[in-house]
Order: sequence, then structure tokens, then C-alpha cells
Amino acid sequence: MKPFGNLLLTAVAGIGLVACDGSSGTVAAPADEVVAGEAVDIAPAGSQGGASSTSGTPLASGAPKFATLYPEAELSQPVVQANGADGPGGLAEFVTPATPDEVVAHYRKLAGDAGLKPVMSMNQGNARAFAALNNEGAEVQVVASPDETGATSVQLTWKSGR
Repeated sequence: MKPFGNLLLTAVAGIGLVACDGSSGTVAAPADEVVAGEAVDIAPAGSQGGASSTSGTPLASGAPKFATLYPEAELSQPVVQANGADGPGGLAEFVTPATPDEVVAHYRKLAGDAGLKPVMSMNQGNARAFAALNNEGAEVQVVASPDETGATSVQLTWKSGR
């Protein structure tokens, strides 16, 4: 398992994603499971034409502005999506040449711009984590850590809110 696999599983459980509904054509799952969706069509890195620190490609159709692919990042695997009482949500894993501090600062700004309030920040060794939410059930969690190649591995989870 990847170095932060257990942390990733904790992050998924922490945001409380629930079963996918039948309207998307995915099979419904018990509330404690997340069903993998199809890969999201994301433009290749660098095709955004100079993305600013507040823009990016949405990780899923209808994803909130704080759930975008980090500029110049590449998905490690397909995005996982789910629907629940707090709206649609998902989980994305990607790799970027940016540092963990830069990644967390980026998502901290996006969360603040969207009205989410910080509820958790963690620095453990070279790993960084951040979480924010609002009263409508919107939430974002990001865990960023350097990998063995010198790049930063990122796990991002989100809920859109009601």
C-alpha cells in the first residue's frame, strides 16, 4: 500500500461520502462504501493557459470551485464520486511538482474564497494536511506529501454541500 494509504482511507471516511444514486447509472452501495466513478476527462497538464492560484479544471462535473485539479498536476487514478445528503462529493489522487506547502496553501485559499472555514491543519514530517467546511455541508480535505520521485502526492476529498 502507498505510504499514506491508511491516511487516505481515513480522509474518505472523514468526509462521510455516501452511496451513489441510481440516476447516474452506478450501482448503489451501502453508506459506508464509496463507488468508483468513471475517469473524469481532464485536460493535459499545462493546457489551461497559465492557470491562476484560484482557477483549475473541475475534478468532476458540477464540482465546487475548491474541488479543482491543482495546476500542472496529473491524476494518478480515476476520480471517485458519490452522492449523499450533503450533496455530491468525491476523492481525487494526483501528483504535482509543487511542494506540499504550496498545494495546501492553494486549497486553503480556494476554500476561503468559497466561504469554508478551516477546521484542521497538520504538519507531520514533510506531509501537510488541511480541512475546511461550512454550515451547508460543503467540505474539502487535502493531504499532500512528497513521494519517492521528489514530486508531491496529493489526496483531495470534497463534498459540495446542500
